[in-house]
Order: sequence, then structure tokens, then C-alpha cells
Amino acid sequence: MAGATGGARQGILSLVLKDKPGLYNAYMPFIKNGGIFVPTTRRYFLGDEVFLLVTLPDSSERLPVAGK
Repeated sequence: MAGATGGARQGILSLVLKDKPGLYNAYMPFIKNGGIFVPTTRRYFLGDEVFLLVTLPDSSERLPVAGK
């Protein structure tokens, strides 16, 4: 979805998933090709471009993920 200025909204978000239940709770299978919920105070809409730095359970590596 485009922002009020006509361009797509972009952002960089960080997500640390501490355990598998947290990962499963954040997963949104009802979104085409799956999605993950990232808590933030900024407002985003489906289709906004985002860049995530995701840390998975049992890992200290921050994985870069681009998405919408």
C-alpha cells in the first residue's frame, strides 16, 4: 500500500525470536507466502517495503530479510 505521499513506506526493523513458541506465535500463515509479525511503534500497512534483521532461536546471528 502506498503512503500518503504516493511512495511506498520503507523501514528497518529488528526482531529477536528467543524461542520456538515465540517464532510460531509471530508467524502469520494467512498472508500469501506467509508473514511474520514484528512489534513496532511505527505504522506499516500490508505491502509496505521493510528490511528486517532477524535473530532466530538458539542463534546470535542477525539475518537480513527484505520483505513487504
